[in-house]
Amino acid sequence: MNARAKRFGAAEIDAPGHVVFGQTLHLDCDPGSLATARELRDLQAIYEPFLASRVLPQAGLCLDLGAGAGWFGLGFASAFKGWTVICVEPDPARFDLLQQNARRLGLKNVTCIRAAVHPDAQDFGDALKAVLAGKLRLRPAEFQPLLALPGKIAPVAGGDGTLSCPALPPGLIARLAPDLLRIDAPGAEAAIALALKDVRAGFVVGRVFPCLPSDLFIPAPTAGPRQFYLVHGEHVLRRDYEDNFPARRPGLDVVVAMFNTRAFIEDCIDSVLADGNPAIRVLVVDDGSTDGCADHVAALYDGNPRVRLLRKANGGCASARNFGRRHSDASHIAFIDADDRVDPGMFTALLETARYTGAFVAEGEFKTFTTGPDGIDSFSPSYEAGLYQSPGNHRLAAFDYDWTPGSEMIVGQPSIWRRVHRRDFLDRRNIWFPEHVRAFDDQMFQILVCQHAGAIAHVRGHAYHYRQHPAQDIKQGDERHFYSFNMFRAIFLRALDEGRLDLGPVFRSLLNTMSWSYRGLREDLRHIYQEAAVEFLAVIDRTFGEVITPQMLAEVDIPGLDYLVRRKIEAMGHPPVNYAMMRLESWRWQPEFIRMMLAAG
Repeated sequence: MNARAKRFGAAEIDAPGHVVFGQTLHLDCDPGSLATARELRDLQAIYEPFLASRVLPQAGLCLDLGAGAGWFGLGFASAFKGWTVICVEPDPARFDLLQQNARRLGLKNVTCIRAAVHPDAQDFGDALKAVLAGKLRLRPAEFQPLLALPGKIAPVAGGDGTLSCPALPPGLIARLAPDLLRIDAPGAEAAIALALKDVRAGFVVGRVFPCLPSDLFIPAPTAGPRQFYLVHGEHVLRRDYEDNFPARRPGLDVVVAMFNTRAFIEDCIDSVLADGNPAIRVLVVDDGSTDGCADHVAALYDGNPRVRLLRKANGGCASARNFGRRHSDASHIAFIDADDRVDPGMFTALLETARYTGAFVAEGEFKTFTTGPDGIDSFSPSYEAGLYQSPGNHRLAAFDYDWTPGSEMIVGQPSIWRRVHRRDFLDRRNIWFPEHVRAFDDQMFQILVCQHAGAIAHVRGHAYHYRQHPAQDIKQGDERHFYSFNMFRAIFLRALDEGRLDLGPVFRSLLNTMSWSYRGLREDLRHIYQEAAVEFLAVIDRTFGEVITPQMLAEVDIPGLDYLVRRKIEAMGHPPVNYAMMRLESWRWQPEFIRMMLAAG
């Protein structure tokens, strides 16, 4: 052991080993240092799980930046002997340990380079001349193993004598085009990512210390597929959930369902485009409009690569949203209403949160607004404002967020329009908008998403602008309110098919919906709605047992509901709980039948 290694406090060769990539590895190191503890922790928490879940080729080039004493690079070289491994480490003491460990292990497929990657180094010639504070020394001959790699780097003319440790340019990494790159290079991550943009590098793993825009690490299409797993504090930037969809574009499509909203659509689209993020595109689905808004959009955004207009026959908002989703090729998707708008940067913040956390769903805040006769907008905070007054418990870049249980979101107002969803999550869970429903279709989508997502990343400081105006569906007191029975019945049937009986929040959402709908109905529909609610709640009791108590019923804004439900249950007798009861049907739950009945007088 040399004098520098002894001064560094390295462990003896016969020190207890550590299992690395399935084998016990004995390395000289500083056993009490934070750096060694972090290297070993990262091996178990990051690198071994990542590589164990991937299929690596039998041979390739691995570049280990910030190799330290060699726990990753030398362990990888020992386990994957068909690979060439280049370990780069700038610290002199740790580099001595690295070389010492490589020699002792007798690894013939390892090259150790004392150097650091510097974003400002322009080419390899500059790198040889660069000086990092004059601290590190290196003879040119030590570069010969690197220079000798065939076809990788052109020979460099060097002088005699001793040179200071060079700052390697990111372009050198690009010219190496490693098959596997491990990054532990604080301050150089952005430059490395940019250098690799057009380079075929199949696997990138490591730590990123500043929170960089996630798009930096996504390769150009010509570079081929790339899997990365990059840790930033408690966050992980990853691509593994897109592996089954290699043709899917990494980015976000915002689907705008448009029907006769010419007065608002430009405002809506421009708000999504405002922050200039090329990863975010807008799919405008015209659902058979008659006010010329489709031609208006076509003229306004002709030639804009971030806006795509889709036309279809009228089928309702749900069909328009599903139509847009089927035409999307993005890894993430959002749905907004054509008469609303968003804060500039809202969708970028949500996409970044979704990517760094892996969240199935990320959502922003929302606020309502009205536009006065003078054209001035007046905003009001949402009912959630009082719940999120303190900063979030998690910080990512310039914004903070919290994890909100999906069960809490189920009972609130359906607000699918301020959310970004992972496409693989929606596809795997088979969650779509119910196309037979022509109003309030977002309620079923909301409940299913919240049930299956588990928790939603709620991002602070970025809001959706929810426009209030007389033409909204929620302002119409007609038979469309009866669609809720249809949707909740479908939700309960699906829960029974899936064996999901944790339905407490769904029952609460149903009661909230009944109160809200009854208050907003026309007077001539209220008695029918009351009868429909009584039948529906009695069927729930016969299907699930007494899951809705008399006290809960007494809180619903339908006169005498608790008494009427009790009488209905008694009239049905007392058979055992039977899941098949939910498959019964009633004409009072179908808006089309009510509409025909009212038309017939």
